[in-house]
Amino acid sequence: MRTLCACLLLALCAAPAAAQAERSLLDFGLTAEALSKLCKNAKTSAEARLTALAFAKPDFQSTFVEFQEILSDLQDYTSVPQFLGQVAVDKTVRDAGLACDTEISKYGVEIYAREDLYKAMKAAADRGELLEGEDARLAEKTLLDFKRSGLGLPAADREKLKGLRQRLVELANDFTKEVSETKDHALFTEAQMAGVPADMLKRLTKVDGKYQVSLDYPDYYPFMENAKDPGARRVLETKFNLRGGEANKKRLAEVLRLRDEAAKLLGYQNHAEYVLEERMAGKPATALAFLSGLREKLYRKGRPELKALLALKKAEEGAKSDGMLHAWDWRYYHNQLMKKRYQVDKQKVKEYFPTDLVVEQMLRIYQEVLGLRFSEIVPAQAWHPDVKRYEISDSRTGVRLAQFFMDLYPREGKYKHAAAFTLIQGRVLPDGSYSKPVSAIVANFDKPAPEKPSTIPHSDVETLFHEFGHIMHQTLTRAKYQRMSGTAVARDFVESPSQMFENWVWEPALLDRISGHYLDRSQKLPKDLAAKMLAAKNADSGLIYLRQNFFAAYDMSLHTAAELPDTTALYAKLMKEVSLIPMTEGTMPEASFTHLMGYDAGYYGYLWSEVYAQDGFSRFEREGLLNEKTGRDYRREVLERGGSRDEDVSLRAFLGREPSDEAFLRNIGLNLKTAKKS
Repeated sequence: MRTLCACLLLALCAAPAAAQAERSLLDFGLTAEALSKLCKNAKTSAEARLTALAFAKPDFQSTFVEFQEILSDLQDYTSVPQFLGQVAVDKTVRDAGLACDTEISKYGVEIYAREDLYKAMKAAADRGELLEGEDARLAEKTLLDFKRSGLGLPAADREKLKGLRQRLVELANDFTKEVSETKDHALFTEAQMAGVPADMLKRLTKVDGKYQVSLDYPDYYPFMENAKDPGARRVLETKFNLRGGEANKKRLAEVLRLRDEAAKLLGYQNHAEYVLEERMAGKPATALAFLSGLREKLYRKGRPELKALLALKKAEEGAKSDGMLHAWDWRYYHNQLMKKRYQVDKQKVKEYFPTDLVVEQMLRIYQEVLGLRFSEIVPAQAWHPDVKRYEISDSRTGVRLAQFFMDLYPREGKYKHAAAFTLIQGRVLPDGSYSKPVSAIVANFDKPAPEKPSTIPHSDVETLFHEFGHIMHQTLTRAKYQRMSGTAVARDFVESPSQMFENWVWEPALLDRISGHYLDRSQKLPKDLAAKMLAAKNADSGLIYLRQNFFAAYDMSLHTAAELPDTTALYAKLMKEVSLIPMTEGTMPEASFTHLMGYDAGYYGYLWSEVYAQDGFSRFEREGLLNEKTGRDYRREVLERGGSRDEDVSLRAFLGREPSDEAFLRNIGLNLKTAKKS
């Protein structure tokens, strides 16, 4: 650690050799004081090097490449300190890590606001050097990053843009806080709670003999899925979709106005055009056409599903039924359908997925598919004794490629969700060697106990395969520059590889392989239970994906509108047209639609990436789920490439054709040849 700090204090210190870097950058034993000092020194070093760059010879190597080296070193030196903010055992270290994360994030914004750096890049670009491939892409993307930060605008406009963005941050924080701090609830009688699970009834507070049901997810969703009384469901659904209220409706209107103003200041027609410039879709018209085309196909499955749910409603309510599936009805009747038609016992399924067995088989499957070998490194020298460490090498050549850590069990203060973190990014170092990537997968599965091993629900098996897909995307990269390395791809594509790898946990042959009852591993998931799971997977998928399509269409409509619309009226119109289920009168759901703050003009990406994920999987379906040649092709054309070329080029190279949504539709149970147009 001392060697690293000394190096960082040298303003123009070159990147260390790969072996030394790997040792020094992966120091998980930092104290809070040492971590803070390391973070500060990394920033000091970067600042000195950036200042020198501004006066450097204006050519590609001295500006664009050096700029990339400085940012890459900064990221590599501070990734572990920032990561410790999420996983360290010592709270003081976590706090120091989070502070480092905040400091480096703010510094990143400051860097792209520097006019001296932009002028140096522009001068180098104006020389007209002949650049190709990743070099040309680096220059283009770097200049675009500065342009999108306001460089190139007159000083007064830059200052105005800065003010707009500061105000937008405030509004987004206030919008989210308003929703998260909502403490409303409803009171229901014993009769109104009919159908609600007994375990929920036991934990609810009673007020004057009535049950208090909050708007928090652990209360709201079980109630909406199980409460038989439609009047009670309507009361809670109305309250839920009034979160944020008029205050957030006003905030949203101001956010939309300021985003539009900022986009126009930068030369874009609207905020969506600004956002999609860096996405795979490229422009709003492409995203809107994608949503519209997909929607028309989804109607063929969604409309019959709606009729089936209405039939359930009529059977339950009889003559009292109004023949409409309301917003307070659909979760309830979907749940009734699941219970009556599929009868999947999730707790029983969970018994067949011991965590250690699932992890072991998952690692084997990934090795077989992608032509890899994972070797455990002992001791792991990690941040906690539970953490395991592996080296990745090519199964044919034995060449060492990367490393990853696995931190799968919960503990106090640890990051609460499942995620993949990059610790060292792949890139070509100044000495010509390749920096071996290092990543960490973090999850929170039940820890094994002497009397019972850890088991996980099938949904967590899917999550594990998903997050490990990100690990493969991060660690198998061979991109030249950190700016395009690993998962540094278009945001509407970044989930696609990991979504593709989820498919393996739904294949009957592989379900048999990754399952084994915790009392007797030779007892695989029963075929009848697996069949029910697979059948239930696509229940009401047409309606579910139409709902996603609606959210995406609403988001895109808000950010392409020539004039600011009434956000509630637009929500009501599109919800009925697209999702087929009407908005409840008197509500304003957009006031709690927090995706509009942070995923703005990007909601379509959920569907976009999934369509391409299923298209990629279609080749494995055709050539073999464990076909190493197919896996190596995917590794070479998609995973190794990262963002070093356009994502659609990588997909076409792997598929050997233009991408299509046919595999996605087939995967959700829609056969266009047999489904009627409606």
